[in-house]
Amino acid sequence: MNKRVLILTMLFFLTVFIASVSIIKAASVIVLTPTSGEPDDSVDVEGTDFAASTTVGIGWGPPVAVVDDPGTVTKVGDVEFYGTTSQYPIEPGSFEWTYMYGGQELWFFDDGNGALEELTVGRLDSGTINYTSGYFHCILQPTTRTITAGEFSYTTYYFNSINSTFPILSTDGSGTITGQITVPQIWNGTETVTVIDEAGNVATSDFTVEGSDVIPEPLTIGALVLLSSAALVVSVYWLRKKHTNKMLKFS
Repeated sequence: MNKRVLILTMLFFLTVFIASVSIIKAASVIVLTPTSGEPDDSVDVEGTDFAASTTVGIGWGPPVAVVDDPGTVTKVGDVEFYGTTSQYPIEPGSFEWTYMYGGQELWFFDDGNGALEELTVGRLDSGTINYTSGYFHCILQPTTRTITAGEFSYTTYYFNSINSTFPILSTDGSGTITGQITVPQIWNGTETVTVIDEAGNVATSDFTVEGSDVIPEPLTIGALVLLSSAALVVSVYWLRKKHTNKMLKFS
C-alpha cells in the first residue's frame, strides 16, 4: 500500500469515527438531593440529557407487571382509539394493547421509543404510547371488520401502583429537568427511583428511606403468620419446660 492510499484510508476512518461520536447521545442522568430521608420529606430531582421540551414521569421502587388493565379507551369512528392506562409511568418496551379484530384477538406493542408496532404488517396505520402519562393513541387501516377495544398490559413501578403519585415534570430546551418529589409512605430500605421521558430515555438513582414506622409488606401477611407461629411454638415450649421443672421439684 503506497503512502497516498494509506493517508486516504486513515482520513476515511477518522471521518467515520468523528461522525459516529457526534451522533452518540449521552445517557440520561438524574441526581437526588438528599439521597436519604423519611416519608413525606421533599427530595430535589435534577436530570440531564433527556428529550428536549417534553415531559418525564417518575417511578419509585422495583418494576411491577400490570396485566389486563382495562384503563380508559375511547373509540372514534371505526378505526381510531385513544385512552390512558390506570398507572404510569410505563417502562419503555413493556406496553401492549390487545383488541378484537372481527373474531380474532390481536395486539400492538411499543418499540421502546414511544411508537407502536405490530407483528404482521397491514392493520396499524399509526400508534403511540406516552410513557410519562400512559396516554395511548392509534389509528388502524380501514376495514369492514368490527374492531373492539381491548386491554393494556405493561410494566410500571411498585409504589406508584400502591400508594404514591409523583408529579409529571417538564424538560427544557436542552433536555434538563428540575423538580421535587415527596418520599412516599413506605418502609425503611433502599429503593430505585426511575425517571422516564416520552421518547423512552431512562435514568435511575437510589434513595434510602429511614425513620419510617411502616411495616414492610412482606411482613404484613406471610411473615407475620410465620413469626406468630414461631412465637406460639416458643411459648408452648417455654411453658412446658416450666411445668416439667415444677413437677420435678415436687417429686
